[in-house]
Amino acid sequence: MIVKVLLATLLVTVSIGAALFLIAAISANVSRKRRRFSAQRENPVSGLPNFEALRSQPAFGSATVIAAKLVNFEDLAAFLPGEGSQQLVDQVARRLTLACHGTQLHHDLDGTFAWLVPYYQHSQIEGHLAGLAALFNAPLTIGELRVDVAIAFGVNDEFEGSNAQRLAAALVAAERAIRTRALWTKYSPRQKEDAGWQLSFHSQLEDALTSGDIWVAFQPQYDIRTHALVGVEALARWTHPTRGPIPPDEFIVQAEKSQDIYRLTLFVMDHAIRSATQLRERGLDIHMSVNLSATLLDHADLVGTIRVMLTAHHLPPEMLTIEITETAQIENSRQARQTLAQLRRAGIRLSIDDYGTGQSNLEYLTEIEADEIKIDKRFVMTMRDSQRNFEVVKSTIDLAHRLGAVAVAEGIEDAPTMALLEQLGCDVGQGYHLGKPQLFSELTATLAPTHHSRTA
Repeated sequence: MIVKVLLATLLVTVSIGAALFLIAAISANVSRKRRRFSAQRENPVSGLPNFEALRSQPAFGSATVIAAKLVNFEDLAAFLPGEGSQQLVDQVARRLTLACHGTQLHHDLDGTFAWLVPYYQHSQIEGHLAGLAALFNAPLTIGELRVDVAIAFGVNDEFEGSNAQRLAAALVAAERAIRTRALWTKYSPRQKEDAGWQLSFHSQLEDALTSGDIWVAFQPQYDIRTHALVGVEALARWTHPTRGPIPPDEFIVQAEKSQDIYRLTLFVMDHAIRSATQLRERGLDIHMSVNLSATLLDHADLVGTIRVMLTAHHLPPEMLTIEITETAQIENSRQARQTLAQLRRAGIRLSIDDYGTGQSNLEYLTEIEADEIKIDKRFVMTMRDSQRNFEVVKSTIDLAHRLGAVAVAEGIEDAPTMALLEQLGCDVGQGYHLGKPQLFSELTATLAPTHHSRTA
């Protein structure tokens, strides 16, 4: 009996100890899971809930999603010493929290924040964002540094879609606000269509090149003094079966992002060279100009490919003009400068396009011996109404001549502008007053009578 009692006591004691150990282990595991779950939904830098916590909330319903992005956050973070980026985020979060009207601020990667605005505050959103922007007019003080910070906002007040989709839409709108330098933009159904189009851009471009939806327009260039045709510029055009005409700036920028610009440029180049040969067969020895993105100058085989096209179509290289923009990339690329030198050695003419805007500058003129300088149309179209723009046009014409280059004016819309350019000594003109971009068949139809009469 004593043994039984001792054994029973021992067994009971062992059972309780095992149970206590099991409970402690389960509790520790639950605690670890809770900490891990909390970490997964908390930004480690700011301690604020992250976007995963926002997505996991009950459906947003009628609430508006607002996203905020710091402009050039990466540059700021790289510039600030030590834990400066941590202080930057803390101060930005503090200012946003003050103006969020009690709603929870969420912080995701780097300088990206988001929060919800209740439906009854919809009418106050514009003023709300203006007030937030005003908070950042004063610089942030980080250590001994005073840092200017710009912020852009994106708004999604569409009630359709999951939380994740609506948050993503607000972020897209904020990114667009940064690109357009706007305080804020609202996500629209058109942006959704654009996003879908961009995601399938590569395949759509391939289909358009095959089907003929992408085609080449030709705009004539005339000698301003004699009014004789001296050149033609080849321009890419895209007529989409459902979207209609797509602005060149839109699809060319997208082609550069998707690495399809090389294929698109070679398509235009081949059509341009073949068309120039056909004009020569008609007795018209005129220059054919083709735009070339500076991103393509890093292709080591570019010059060889162009020379093959010239040989195949029997066009002398001096009849082809390559127009270049985005000069910053050229200045920072050894391969780009080598490619430009190879183009010149091959006898191909070089032109600085859109001079006076973007990255074009005087330093670039020392990097390459340009055969012509094209004055951007924004200066030409306003030169009669703006004395400053008139001086820009005048000085650029003088500069081109001093460098031994041809001065070309784009955007000539009327006869008075044409006459003024002639007085300034501009060499070549281009614009709707002289001829719009058109099909090659339309161009040759207008040239045929002139050519026949000259022959007679």
